[in-house]
Amino acid sequence: MSDNGMKMAAEDCEPGDIEAQSGTAPNERPKAPGAERADELGHMKLRLEERSRESEEYKNEAARARADFYNYRTRVERDRARDRVLAAEGAVDALLPVLDNLERTLRAVQDKESPLYKGVAMVQKQFFSALQNLGLQVIDTSGRFDPSKHEALMVTDVNDELEDGLVIEELHRGYILGEKVLRAAGVRISRKA
Repeated sequence: MSDNGMKMAAEDCEPGDIEAQSGTAPNERPKAPGAERADELGHMKLRLEERSRESEEYKNEAARARADFYNYRTRVERDRARDRVLAAEGAVDALLPVLDNLERTLRAVQDKESPLYKGVAMVQKQFFSALQNLGLQVIDTSGRFDPSKHEALMVTDVNDELEDGLVIEELHRGYILGEKVLRAAGVRISRKA
């Protein structure tokens, strides 16, 4: 075709016909040879960033779940320990009068070599050992009077200021279970006159 023939053919065509022949849309520029790969690479980078964010969110959720489980397990263990102490407290509190009666029986027996004394002493020792296994401890009455653990039942006047406030004698045992005083020790204390 001559130049005139091409001009006439171009004039006869609609504007969209030329773009259709060239393979490009009306307001679209033809893409450079590496442009499709660049678009695909950009799209892949966006997907990678999105997946990285999702991964970070999952890691954070897992860390929170792990911390929540640790806190839950700690709380359950603490509650179990508290429940054991409360259960033991009720049982020990109910059994202390039995221990007291065994000790009174031992004090009442005159013959310390008799089979009765030895048998009751063995039962008292075994019974007290079982209570200790539940966490029972005897309150120490040596040293200074401590109103949180001792109950002053008798007072003896003394002249020496250094002896003021000392426990002189234990009148009945006191017991602690865990951190709680079940029964204060009944004591005789000294007081400066």
